[in-house]
This record gives sequence, structure tokens and C-alpha cells, in this order.
Amino acid sequence: MKLRNLILLSYGSALLLVIVIVFFSVKYMIFQPDIAYIVTLIMVIACTFAFIVSYLLFLPTLRSIRKLSSHSNKLAEGYFEKIADIHSPKELAELARDFNHMTEQLEESFNQIKKAEDEKNTMISHLSHDIKTPITSIRSQIEAILDNMVSDIERPIYLESIQNQVMRLSQLTDELLDLTITQENKKHKLVIKKVWIDKTLVAALNSFQVQLKVEDRDINIDLDDKISFIYSDEEGINRILHNLIANALKYSLPGTPIKIEGTVYEDAIQISIQDFGMGISEEEQKHIFERLYRVEKSRNQKYGGTGLGLYISQEIAKILGGNITVKSLLEQGSTFTVRLPKKLH
Repeated sequence: MKLRNLILLSYGSALLLVIVIVFFSVKYMIFQPDIAYIVTLIMVIACTFAFIVSYLLFLPTLRSIRKLSSHSNKLAEGYFEKIADIHSPKELAELARDFNHMTEQLEESFNQIKKAEDEKNTMISHLSHDIKTPITSIRSQIEAILDNMVSDIERPIYLESIQNQVMRLSQLTDELLDLTITQENKKHKLVIKKVWIDKTLVAALNSFQVQLKVEDRDINIDLDDKISFIYSDEEGINRILHNLIANALKYSLPGTPIKIEGTVYEDAIQISIQDFGMGISEEEQKHIFERLYRVEKSRNQKYGGTGLGLYISQEIAKILGGNITVKSLLEQGSTFTVRLPKKLH
């Protein structure tokens, strides 16, 4: 039953009760008939006016209730619209504030879910392209070799190309594995032990020996004498350094050096990896740690990628109690700095 009808029913019931009481009063000679008629008329008029006054007083409340009902239906349909202009009664005003807060939370959750779904679809689309391209190239080159369409002179070139494509597929696999492990590390306990910074850095550089030799790269390392070890997760630090070195090599030209510096502070260490490549604009620096964001939007094998490397590195750094920052100038290069606590609690 609607509140308006409930108010009308309550006043109608009160009026009926008064009439019944007056009737029995006349029957048992408590009131004279003339007086009873006057009392009944007065009660009818009083109840009518009381109903009108009460209805006018309740009218804003009724409107507020209808507004709450309307916004609830819209919310159920996916329209996150806030309620305005509900100031009284106090209970409804508080209910409206709670409703608006709930609407904000639901809208934020909905947007996060939608963003995650969009990112997943984008990732699938990118990976489909990134995986299909090298597989197609490998297949065509192997078929050419098997069909004797490649001369002995050209054979090493084809094999080197196949090797590069396989390395590309391996890199994609590593990025997906890193992403999975990063998400799992948020739920599981890390392996905290003594991690020697110089040994971990050498281990990360070893995986790039062939590329450094082919591209005639110099690695200039300048570590503070006081840097020795920290208590952290060794595998996590290795993945951070590997991703940052890979990023520096990808976005700088062969023949240009990579500079690595290490600084020790009272409660933390800092490792900076600098390249002298294409650099990153100030606007793009705000987004480079976002998942799937790529400075170079093309899909070529030199610069294209999943856009996961820096995101994964930043997430691991946060898990280890630190963070990664960037300083860059266009056409001059970039410096990525990872700062980690000496002891992860």
C-alpha cells in the first residue's frame, strides 16, 4: 500500500472510530442527539483538515521516496545517477547520502571490471598478432629450406632469422609468465633471503651477452662501494633488472652504451639504468607503467610488444616495498630508477 493511501486510511479509521463512539454514546443516553450530530460534524471537519495538513507536510517525503525508487530502478539498469535535493526528513536525507555513496562504489567497481575486460581483450588481440607473425615467418622460411629454395649462402641468413623469431616467441612467453607470477606473488609469501646486488646484476646481464656483442654495446657500471646485499626476493629483483635492461636495449640504437649506476642510502638502495635512445615525452611518462601501454604504437618487432614489461617491473617493485621512477628527454634517452628497501619485512 502506498504511503498516501496509508495516511488516508489512518484518518478514515480514526473518523469511523469517533462515529462509532458517538453512536453508542447516544444509544446509552450519554450524549443528546443534537450534541452527537454536532460532535460528529466537528470530527469530520477536523479529520478532513488534519488529513489535508498532514498530506501537505508529507508531500516532500513522498516525492523523496518516489525519487529514491526511481533512482534504484535506474541503478538496476546500469545508470549510476546520484540523487540530489533530498534534505528532509533527516532519515531520508541520510538514506540518500548512503545511496549516493553506494552508487559511487558500484560505478567504480563497474568501471574497474570493464577496464579489466577491455585490457584482457586488448591483450588477447595483441598476443594473437605477436604470436602469429613470428610463427608465420618461421613456417614460411622452414618450408623454403625444405623445398630447396634457399641456397647454401642464404641458409645461415634464414636460420638466423628463424632464431630471432624464436627468441621473440620466448620473450612473449616470459612476459606472460612474469605477469602470472606477479599476480601470484600478491597472494603468496615471498622468499626473503640475502641478495647480493652485484651478482644479481651480472646474472641479469648474462642473458643479453649475445645481443650486446652483435650490437657492439658497452655497459658502463658504476656501483657505490657500500652496496653489498639486501634482504629481499632474489627472483623478483632479477626480473626487474632484466626487464629494465631489455627496455633500454629495445629503445636505443646499436652501438650506443647502457649506463648502470648503484647508490646506497640509510634504509634503501637505488639502481639506475640509463639509455641514450629515443626518449619518452613528458605526457607518455605518466602512462608507461600502465598495463598494455606502449610508447611505440606500431606492431613492428623492434619496438612493438605487449606493453607488459614496465607494468610487471613496477608491480614487482611495489611487492618488494619499493618503486620505479623515470626521467627522460626526447631524442636524448631515458633513465629508469628502481629503489628498494634494504630489508623487506
